[in-house]
Amino acid sequence: MSWFEDWFDSPLYEKLYANRNMDEAEQLADLIEKEIPKNSNPSLLDLGCGRGRHSITLAERGYRVTGVDLSEEAIAKANRIASEKKLPIDFISGDMRDPLEKKFDAILNLFTTFGYFLEDEENARVIENISGMLKPNGIVLIDFFNAHLVEKTLIKEESGSFKELNFKIERKIEDGMVFKKINFSGPTLSKEVEYLERVKLYDLNWFKKVLFDSGLNLERVYGDYTGGHFEVENSPRLIMISSKKG
Repeated sequence: MSWFEDWFDSPLYEKLYANRNMDEAEQLADLIEKEIPKNSNPSLLDLGCGRGRHSITLAERGYRVTGVDLSEEAIAKANRIASEKKLPIDFISGDMRDPLEKKFDAILNLFTTFGYFLEDEENARVIENISGMLKPNGIVLIDFFNAHLVEKTLIKEESGSFKELNFKIERKIEDGMVFKKINFSGPTLSKEVEYLERVKLYDLNWFKKVLFDSGLNLERVYGDYTGGHFEVENSPRLIMISSKKG
């Protein structure tokens, strides 16, 4: 089993990241609305949608949203929330390496839901699939971390606790990837549990080449969710807006 299949399906994943800020999701949704107006681009694919944080926010704003994620647990949770809110979102369990037959006005890949695969060719194929699922002149927004800043400011160790659960996180950079090892312990667990995250450290130049080779024109690059200018030395995000050629 790949690390992301094991980790993203774990209930501990949801507990560790329970404090993710919905204000941040709203801020990103504002930027998406600016770049991808719903009147001309109503159908969105949220590729790697997780538990539907952004899909739900965008559906509430009037987009027709399809969300795809490999984690069946995440999709089940997203479906429950959408049902409670009476939002007609089509959440699907699937691998981002396997394209859907349907085509979309725009495709989103948010919150560094990219670079999970060991081989560069596999990661590049995800962008090729994105291009193939876009309608003519469709738009893609990829929200990745700023790899240079991650390398420069890496926190090697941190720990904490919540609800009788202790966690310790260790990070390292090796072979062009950032690794995160997460250990959980505490009275609510029968034994210590360990998970791994691993993401490729791709920079803007790598994306430029792969986007071009996949038939996509890179239009604009932002460095944060407010739409600030991308600065390699200090921008927290690498947000790329591209359009399908022809």
